[in-house]
Amino acid sequence: MRELDSYLAELIKAQLENRIAAALPSSISVNQIVEVAVQNQMKYLLLGALVRVPNLVEEEREHLRKHVIRCVLRTAVQVKELGELEQSFEKAGVVNQPMKGAVLRFLYPSPEMREMSDIDILIAEQNMETASAILKQRGYLLSESIKHHDIYMNPPFLIVEAHRAMYDKTVDRNQYGYFSNFSRTKVKEGCRYTQVFGKEDFYVYMMSHMAKHFYQTGCGIRHLVDIYIYLNAYRNSMDRKYVEQELDRCGILTFTIHMEQLAFEWLDGGKLSPFHEKLFAYMLDSGIYGKDENGIWNKFVYQKGSDKEMSRGQLKRWYFFPPLYYMSEYYPYLEKKPWLLPWAWLVRGVCGIFEHKGSFKRKMIDHIDKEQIQTLKTIYEEMELRFKP
Repeated sequence: MRELDSYLAELIKAQLENRIAAALPSSISVNQIVEVAVQNQMKYLLLGALVRVPNLVEEEREHLRKHVIRCVLRTAVQVKELGELEQSFEKAGVVNQPMKGAVLRFLYPSPEMREMSDIDILIAEQNMETASAILKQRGYLLSESIKHHDIYMNPPFLIVEAHRAMYDKTVDRNQYGYFSNFSRTKVKEGCRYTQVFGKEDFYVYMMSHMAKHFYQTGCGIRHLVDIYIYLNAYRNSMDRKYVEQELDRCGILTFTIHMEQLAFEWLDGGKLSPFHEKLFAYMLDSGIYGKDENGIWNKFVYQKGSDKEMSRGQLKRWYFFPPLYYMSEYYPYLEKKPWLLPWAWLVRGVCGIFEHKGSFKRKMIDHIDKEQIQTLKTIYEEMELRFKP
């Protein structure tokens, strides 16, 4: 394991255990840690530990304190808002379910250790208008409606994503059906309309959400910390046989096993296998939400299969003329009008000419070598993700 990877684990464990971390190694700079923390939304978890190590200068500590204070303030506002939203939805009879970090953060020693850029809440389809009215009454403005959720903003700290569905059907039809219609939830204790998963079903959902990001654009190392926290809290009380059965139904059992092994190998200081070293490096580079360019060649790898040689030329053709299932993620009208695929290719091409992301992807394809393609191919084959867009 690289020294940086080991020291990241040391900082995280020190923060979780409320102790002083080991001194910053001379080969690692404060800016390197800050970059990882920002890209992976782990500022309080990493920088809150780093600010206390003995061998920093005061200017460095002051810079880190600013990051940490912002995290504390944001978390305090979000936690208060989540509680008040639950009360408002209960009063109005809105069937809702807090998602992802809104639940996970309360398993950490303190909520600010699990950052959230927004509050994700699933809303029953028949209650979306009522929920929208409540959010607007609380000072939110609808920023954007995309795919299966609406984004509401209330500056400076508050963003709420009101989801119509727990899972995106354009990624995997099977998992979309699996999580639909609050079929695996129960009413939260003390509530009438707020729904929650049991600990087994939440873990299946948590890993499904991670696998979705990994499949689409890659995902960052914070997901590994989530796994570590969740399993340390519930591993001895979960029905593992049920969990593995449901993970297998969702096509993510092998993926989950690899991620569990990697999480504990990394954070407990074990020796990573050569494959897990490559996987960790890929995740660390991806950042919290992955990278758009990963979405191009990840799906290319997935589509080509393990028995076919892959080249830069094939990747270029795939990039310029992606298949229908990929294009439908970004041009939803193709789901009902697939014959407009050539038009969507044209629109995508024109937009790419004027957007930095488009030129960056083309540059990435021009510089990718056969070894890089093979590395990603190996990762995706080992993960055995069985997605059916």
